[in-house]
Amino acid sequence: MQGGWHSARVRRRLGFAVCGGALAALAGVLRLWWSDAATAGVMVSAIGAFVSIAALVADVLRGDADPAPRSADEDRRRAADALAEAVREQWSAEARLRRLQDPAPLDVAWAPADRWLADHPENIRRGRPLPAPRGQRIEDVTGSFAALPGRRLVVLGGPGSGKSVLAMRFVLGRLAARRPGGPVPVIFPLAGWDPRRTGLRDWLAERLATEHRPLAAVAEGRHTLARGLLDAGLVLPVLDGFDELSRPVYGEAVRRINAELDDDLPLLLTSRAEAWAKAVTEGDVLTAADVVELRPLGLAQAGAHLERTARPLRPGEGAPGTVWTPVLRELTARPDCPAARALTTPLMVALARAVYGDTSRDPSELLDPDRFPTVEAVEEHLLGAFVPAAFADSGPAATSDAVRRLTLLARALERRGTGRLAWWELESMLPRAVSVLAPGLLALAMLSLVVLPVTVARAANELAGVEDLASVLATLVGQTVGFAFGEAFLLPSGDTPPNRRTLARQTLITAGVSALLWAGFAYADDLRFGFRFGAVTDGWVPDLLGGCLFSLLFTLFFGIAGLSRHPVPLSLPWSGSAGRAVARVCGAALLLGGLALACAVATGRSGNPWTGLVGITCAGAGAALLMSGGRRAGQDLAHAPRSGRVARRFAAGAVRGTAAALLIGVTACTVAGLTAAGVTLLKSGSTDALSGRTIDGWSFTQHPGLRTAATNRELHGTLLLPGNGARPIAYPEGTRPPDCAIPLLADRRCVPFTARRTVFESRNGAVVTRLNLTDDTTTTAYAANLRSVLPEAARAWLTAGPPSGVLQRCLPPLMAGGVLVGIVGGCVCGVYRALSVPSDVMRAAGPASSLRTDRTASFTRGGLVALLVAAVCVPVVTLPGDWGGLVHIGTQLWLPLGSAALALSAWGRFTVARAWLAATGRTPWRLMTFLEDAHRRGVLRQSGAGLEFRHQRLQSHLAGRATPPAVTGRPEDGPSRPREPQDRSVQAGGSLGSRPDSDHRPDSLR
Repeated sequence: MQGGWHSARVRRRLGFAVCGGALAALAGVLRLWWSDAATAGVMVSAIGAFVSIAALVADVLRGDADPAPRSADEDRRRAADALAEAVREQWSAEARLRRLQDPAPLDVAWAPADRWLADHPENIRRGRPLPAPRGQRIEDVTGSFAALPGRRLVVLGGPGSGKSVLAMRFVLGRLAARRPGGPVPVIFPLAGWDPRRTGLRDWLAERLATEHRPLAAVAEGRHTLARGLLDAGLVLPVLDGFDELSRPVYGEAVRRINAELDDDLPLLLTSRAEAWAKAVTEGDVLTAADVVELRPLGLAQAGAHLERTARPLRPGEGAPGTVWTPVLRELTARPDCPAARALTTPLMVALARAVYGDTSRDPSELLDPDRFPTVEAVEEHLLGAFVPAAFADSGPAATSDAVRRLTLLARALERRGTGRLAWWELESMLPRAVSVLAPGLLALAMLSLVVLPVTVARAANELAGVEDLASVLATLVGQTVGFAFGEAFLLPSGDTPPNRRTLARQTLITAGVSALLWAGFAYADDLRFGFRFGAVTDGWVPDLLGGCLFSLLFTLFFGIAGLSRHPVPLSLPWSGSAGRAVARVCGAALLLGGLALACAVATGRSGNPWTGLVGITCAGAGAALLMSGGRRAGQDLAHAPRSGRVARRFAAGAVRGTAAALLIGVTACTVAGLTAAGVTLLKSGSTDALSGRTIDGWSFTQHPGLRTAATNRELHGTLLLPGNGARPIAYPEGTRPPDCAIPLLADRRCVPFTARRTVFESRNGAVVTRLNLTDDTTTTAYAANLRSVLPEAARAWLTAGPPSGVLQRCLPPLMAGGVLVGIVGGCVCGVYRALSVPSDVMRAAGPASSLRTDRTASFTRGGLVALLVAAVCVPVVTLPGDWGGLVHIGTQLWLPLGSAALALSAWGRFTVARAWLAATGRTPWRLMTFLEDAHRRGVLRQSGAGLEFRHQRLQSHLAGRATPPAVTGRPEDGPSRPREPQDRSVQAGGSLGSRPDSDHRPDSLR
């Protein structure tokens, strides 16, 4: 047992001491500063930051006890065991939902396929004798596969013949016989593979990392852990649905598979017979693979299953038996009728069982030759009646809605060219414009939910500082457009860590867009007096461009942190009891403090809007932390980081994020400042000589090095007194200064003024205003906001000077803003890297469970991002001199960043998609409940982390696309290119499904 920091008792006592001290400090703050709720709000934020830092320090100290690093082989074996457990849980649950054991599986026979569809027997045997097949049942395929030296098998069958069920049962059978550290069978639906663009191994690794998020981790500094498992032979790919590839690539797909096969890569592949025949004809056979074909069900076998699964009739309801008894008797007498021929595939038998499983329908209608003259008519009838039968107990209206919604979903999947959909991929069903613009609108909506309850009128005025409705709308439109642009161009397209190329791309895009926006800003606004954040603008165009640039920064921060353009579910890094306990204590402290501050505003003890905003943010973050520390919080966690990992990830993310954000921010702001100064100089033009003249009550004089414009007319407005000895900022009548009251700045306030005499003084283009107030005092104030009271000619005359003067008045505030961008970007990156771990969606209880996990994690990260950025901006707010209006930026960044973190998460994208689809009537508002209900009823099936229709034919039927009938013939022999056997020793003996040599095709015809 280790002592010191490694002692669990010491760490536990230290943790309780820190949490107890934080609660005591919180109580003291609320007791001593209850009358000054604004200062109390800042102190509560500081206490929350202290608790977070203490938790990080404790995590670092715990990191000293990390176990010795494991070898790469051991990591791969552990990952394979975890993958096997996840796959077993997934497909066991799916088998129960499909009622495969109710009362017994429908056994499908198989037989050897035509010899020309398989490789040479010498290549299949690999020089070893192979026992003859042990039987002709589906479960025998598992044993026969193990007996194949090459462990490669192709299973052919028509639509609905049971290929997917075979694949599922094969996986469960292999997992039951698997030993720790052995290969893991994993089903890969081939519908999403394009062999012309992506190699098989790359695609398998990508799908594996997507479905099982822990395998997306980079191993050995090169490839993902998923690729490592494939290369080590620890994954047995089950390629389901070869026929769902595009027909022109059949041959290329086989060649790709053969090119990437090696002795360590076993394989099971399912396909329709005609698709495989075409692939062999145009491409090649599958190296060292035998081929078997599923046989149609016999009528006696199908009838026995339907009889066993139907409800027995009462003696008074007719002859002993079931509703199927007279129908099967008739079908036996007429084996060539359409109904008898249709009931030869497991799919149609399962549909018939579901459709006629209650007393509302009579299967004798299938015998009507007028309604069902063909096999296709019977199959389409069963496909069309399945969904209403599955939802029959919901009532007619609910059943009709379910059919309509599932039809729309099937059509959307058909348009996407895939049969699988996960909840975080739902945005792919949205129009392009909606998917791009909606996250920005969601961020604004969430921000409004926080801001509006806090004394709406006063909060809106003090936080925004805008002049009229047009400016408000322009700012909102600009923020939405900027958010959409940043989402489309600044976020990485994949989930790979950011690299130098990504950083260079983000720098160039940000600098270019900033230059364009600031060129427009300088053209629409008057920057000759200089630039200051939070200043009055000329019209709504500068507000539009400023809002666009402002929200562009939010996406830049998360792009630097590595948030993908198409986010996936994420979880929080604590899953153990100690980590959840710390999360609960910290969450409770933040929640209580936030509620106390919110109550202070609600009861009128504080009229400062910042108090309410800090309280609501603390309460939201605390509630999310409290929920994340619950017992169910860690169930969807892919893998818990080891001790100390959270702190190290935060430190590494903060350092790298600060460096990257400083580079981008300073570069973009420098380019923007130079551009704005250049545009201002270009549009300045020549100036008139105004010395000695009077225009509209303004008299102009000029002395060496000094120009003045004075008027004796009364001027009304508001003075913003920043405090700390900073120069006051004057605002004209009709405008309101932003941020009149900020916690920790007791001297900062806004006062109205009336000037009896106003004088503008200019020295080399730098202008200040001297206001002779009614109380016989003179105040020197920042002049740019009062330029609207001057004649247009006076503006140019007063600001005339060397070009370097315009640069000095515009560039420094922007460069300082770039530094602030770097600091804030580092905070965002650190929080995102530390509190984001992949969520194991395969082992989740269901899609709704992973959705809840991601929602909780998103709210936690959003709240902590907002609080940490607010804490970082405190030094900026307290800077002496209020240089360049950075106080305004410091007070504006923290809260929108929290809402942006929510909008850009997988939960945020899903919320947008769900709202749009529900508002347009395509899906219900409770979408996840509806999808889980459809899954429970057997209409949908779970495939990895997503849902799909239980069969492609059902999806095609609902989508209205014609599909081939389930009853298909065997493929005819056809030619293929000759192929030499591999250089292996040959021994006598038949292969799996081998036929007599007389049935084998000559070597010249494969």
